[in-house]
Amino acid sequence: MTEKKEPGRNPSFIEETYDYVIKNGMIVDPKTELRTVANIGVKNGRIAVVTRAELKGKKEADATGKIVCPGFVDPHSHADGQLFSAQVMASMGVTTIIIGSCGVGPYPTQQFIKELYKTGYPLNCGALTPESWILRDKAGIPGPYDAATDKQIAMIADWVEQDLCEGAMGVSFGLEYAPKTTWAELTAVASVAAKYDKPVPIHSRAGGWNSLAATNELIRLQETTGARVLISHHVYQCGQGMLAESLQTIGKAIRQGYRIAVDSGAYCDFACPIGSEVFCEGWQEIYDCDHHAILAGTGPYAGQRLTEQTFNEIRKNDPDASVTAFVGKPYEVALALKQPYVMISTDGGFPNLAHGIGHPQTAGTYPKILTELVRDQDVLSLMEFVKKASLMPAQFFGLTQKGWIGEGADADLVVFDLKRLKVNADFPGLGDPMASPEGIDYVFVNGIPVIKEGCLMQDARPGKAVSSKAEVWKL
Repeated sequence: MTEKKEPGRNPSFIEETYDYVIKNGMIVDPKTELRTVANIGVKNGRIAVVTRAELKGKKEADATGKIVCPGFVDPHSHADGQLFSAQVMASMGVTTIIIGSCGVGPYPTQQFIKELYKTGYPLNCGALTPESWILRDKAGIPGPYDAATDKQIAMIADWVEQDLCEGAMGVSFGLEYAPKTTWAELTAVASVAAKYDKPVPIHSRAGGWNSLAATNELIRLQETTGARVLISHHVYQCGQGMLAESLQTIGKAIRQGYRIAVDSGAYCDFACPIGSEVFCEGWQEIYDCDHHAILAGTGPYAGQRLTEQTFNEIRKNDPDASVTAFVGKPYEVALALKQPYVMISTDGGFPNLAHGIGHPQTAGTYPKILTELVRDQDVLSLMEFVKKASLMPAQFFGLTQKGWIGEGADADLVVFDLKRLKVNADFPGLGDPMASPEGIDYVFVNGIPVIKEGCLMQDARPGKAVSSKAEVWKL
């Protein structure tokens, strides 16, 4: 007598052979807020199935006892196409980056992205139209302390619209770097983004004791234009003792229906070019510090605290040199990230990075938050962290197939051991800012490992271009 087959015992997906199977991991999906042990079958760069049934794969990764979550989406990166920066960021779980923040980056964006992927890139990448440094210069505005004419504003607005319509993810400002950006210029450009409901990430006009007025300006911009404002690296702007008041203002605006988002990172001490307007006349009073609070991140003085003499020397002879200002309050990092509307960003990946120089945010942001605020201090739950690192930025930029785990999602995935996780990146003079963490075993980008068994796959280039359609907004 023939044995009768029970319905559902061997569904068709069990018979499939997948490109990759990630076995027995603790899946953390921020979209469904589900945390459960399961296997993931990956096929053609997408998640094909999530199940507790055994799956067959051409290749397999054992995730027993480890966390499996969506790849981290960095909403504020300055990698701008550098291979080394992308590989360093991949080592800490980043799978998608949005470049062109702070008003600086490649332009035209889609031409740059197209050229980038001709040779391949480890990460998915989308770009913002950079206004404050790039388009102001293109319009012939002599310098950061010069205001744009009406004609120049109109030119910039036209260039922004063209770039957005070609696929740019939004338009960015670095108002602190262009102090004479007028309200007319700001609203004209933001209104173009609002027309297509594209984000406007903004490095606010001032840090330190002037930062609260700068925060209010961005809320007013959203109110005036309707643009979806993203307040960039907020701890770096307001994390010198003013953050609680700034967050209260932002939270009130959000409760009233304003479309404000915030990104912030793991560190309270910011990096920027020493020749920038951050160090304008009176910067010591603004940040309540002296020259010794500044650490050289690149160049012959890398790893050294500066004196008035070395500060002036570098600012004059090497204005693009990166320095870190140790002016922040460490407790304000947790204060920012606890807010439900704050997503995680790095501000990392500056050009011409190498081992031994730079800021550890490029290699340390996500593992630092995981080890300190999730594992050791219980400030954030693991689910909250994953949501802030993946789903929130993905949704904000309209990346509907990223930031979650389920059938049809892009196979951008991170496998890590929270118990073994260790941050190795540190500031110049104390360690290597570009040192990869321990405990992140696999990082998949579109189903292909860029990090495998804790090691970088040097030749892996599975990233894809990310772009955004321009459709006129209507309610």
